[in-house]
Order: sequence, then C-alpha cells, then structure tokens
Amino acid sequence: MIDSNKTIRKDPMLILDLVILIMERLSFVDFHRARCVSSVWYSASKSCTRQANPWLVLFPADVFYLPEESIEDSCKLFDPIDQKTYTVRDLGSDVLRTSCLASYNSWFLMLDRRTRFYLLNILTRERIHLPFLDSMESTDDRGSKLKFKRNFDSSFTVTTFHYKDNVTTLLSTTSTIDAAVLWVDERNKDYLVVWAFDSSLAYHKKGDVGWRVFRSSTNDESCVDMLFKESKLYVLFEDDSITAFDFSCHDSPMEYKSFTTSPEYSFDSLAVTLSGQVLAISRERRRSLNVYEIISRERRYSLNVYEMDPNKSSKWSLIKSLGNEALLLDQRITVPAKDGVLENCVYYSANQLIRDNDFSLPEDDNGICVVNIQTSNEVQLFNHLTASSPVAFKDARWFVPTFGGK
Repeated sequence: MIDSNKTIRKDPMLILDLVILIMERLSFVDFHRARCVSSVWYSASKSCTRQANPWLVLFPADVFYLPEESIEDSCKLFDPIDQKTYTVRDLGSDVLRTSCLASYNSWFLMLDRRTRFYLLNILTRERIHLPFLDSMESTDDRGSKLKFKRNFDSSFTVTTFHYKDNVTTLLSTTSTIDAAVLWVDERNKDYLVVWAFDSSLAYHKKGDVGWRVFRSSTNDESCVDMLFKESKLYVLFEDDSITAFDFSCHDSPMEYKSFTTSPEYSFDSLAVTLSGQVLAISRERRRSLNVYEIISRERRYSLNVYEMDPNKSSKWSLIKSLGNEALLLDQRITVPAKDGVLENCVYYSANQLIRDNDFSLPEDDNGICVVNIQTSNEVQLFNHLTASSPVAFKDARWFVPTFGGK
C-alpha cells in the first residue's frame, strides 16, 4: 500500500486524471468551487468534458413606490436538476428598472429606462457598457442619417434625415425594439449585439465606436425574431420569410441568402440545433379578451417545430422529435438531453406579453414550464418559484450557466 501511494505521488498525470474524474461528477456550483482548490484542480477543470444544464433566472419586478436605494438588487437562480435556488446580490439597483432583451449563456443584454444598453454576466456580475441610444446618430446603408431619442415609455422616436439634391427631408416615427440577439466569446470578451426596429437593424460589436444600421435589400417587413450562429445572422420577418446576413470579414453585414415560405406557415421564432440545423417555431394562439387570461394561458398552445427541407428552400417539414436534444426557446438553441434534461421538450419561460407590458409574473401560474413537442403536454411546472416568494418577478429566462467558457 505504501509503495502504491508513492507511485501515485510520483505520477502527476495519474493525479490529474483522478481529479478530472472527480470534477466531471460534480454539480455546476461545486465544479466551479473545486477549480479554486489548487493549480492542479484548475488545470484539471480545463480538460473536463461536462455539460452545463439549463438554469432559470428570475428578474425582480420594479417597486415603484420605494426609492431605489431601499430595494434589494438581486436575482433568483434556479437549478432544476439539483432543485436548488441561489440568490445573486449586488447587481445594482438599476436592474429593477431594466429590461432583458436577449441572452447568450450567462450573458444578458439589458436596456434601462434611460436608454442605456449594457451586457451583464449574471454569475460574475461583470458589466460591459454599450453606446447610449439617446446620443446616437447612425448612417444607414441607404445614405440617410438616423437619430434616436427615448420616450417616457418603452418606445423611442427615430428621426430620419434624407439628403437629396441639396434638400433635407425629415421623417419622425415612433418605434420599439422588436427583437434582439446577443453573442459573446467568453474567453476574449468579443461580442456582437443586434436589435431590430421597424424594418431596420442596428448592430454594435466590440471595438466599434457606436451603432450601425442596415436593412434587407429585398424585404421591407418588420423583424419578428433573430438567430446568430457562426457569423451568420438569420432574420425572421413578418411575412415569414428568412434572410441570412454574413458578419464575417466584412465592414458591414452582407446579405447572402433568403428563404421564402409557403402561405400555410406562420412562424414566431427561430432556433438552431447542435448540428447547425435551423428550426422555425410556430404557436397556435387562442383568442381572449382578458389580458390576464392571456398571460396565464399563453403557454397552453401547441408548439409546432419545423425544419427546412435541404432540397427546397421554401419547404418546411413539421418534426415531432428533436432526437436526444431539448430546445431552450429563450436562447434559441438546443442542448443535449441527458443528466436530467428532458428530450423532445421545449423549455419555455415568461411570455412576450408580460415582457412588453411590464406585468409581473403571476404567482400561482407563472407560465414557466417544460412542454413535450410530441404530446404538447406540460411535463414540468415551476409555479413554486413565484408562489412561495415574497419578491415579485417581472421576467424569467432559461439560460446555460458558464464561467469563462466552462
């Protein structure tokens, strides 16, 4: 036994292999705690092949009648696999009066009521501030000049300056952010932010001074949803067509492909599988005159998932299986269905009606659930997260927790 121990001490590779085996069996929180034990454990963590399972983040609702300094600036995190709840504190009082527009892993694109964009890492509290919207003047790809001014509500005024034959024409319109997408390289902090208003899209990437605006040359419809994957931006328009833009090695995005659809399709969002297959999701809506009934029943519709026919760019096929994957609708991605993640399921959070109108999540029927796409049945509900909480929440998002790319 003594000789065996001496052999282990003299073989650092064997020690490293043992540590890797241990760390791959730890929960997400324990894994990142273990990385701090020693340099050997930190080195071992870089060699681990492990899956980060979906978590939920719940953002606190604004309490209008209290001053910001008297309100706790925290978010609730929930790990559905281990059934554990965590509180992230000291996020800044402005998080109460900030809207989440998009997310990528543990990074969230936030917009406050003063029209300030910033990226927030919900686990490390790190912030990356983006250019203001109020002071932004962007030249679009048609030679016009745009100026933005935030209104008192969630909208803003866009003033367009057209220059032709020494004559300047001004056009002011009221717009809202229709959709947004975020991508972050967590190792070097490269990032790309794109958001849509009317038929235009604005983007900002690391190293840029301000925002730049572009449009589709073939489509004047408003944007419904966006997806970014491997330098390609896929934009879903109101006419259910999809246009792809290439952001690689160009000063401005290049429009390189369009997908038309047949009239029988009506899509609400896009997603991408682990293999890179683009999916389109539609929902069967229900009529209601009661806004609170819509909020509580919004998730109770059929979620139809389609994939494009590789031989016909306008033909989409309804699928009833995601294989051994699950769909995180908030991050527009699929993840491996293992270690407690349910296969053929959509992880669904608060509906868009709540987000657009600053409603709080209903306590007893918050809309957070996991839906099986084969049966359209809710296989998991998470009403206990709001029913038992003394804090009201305005939004919930599924995300993949990561620390520095892990």
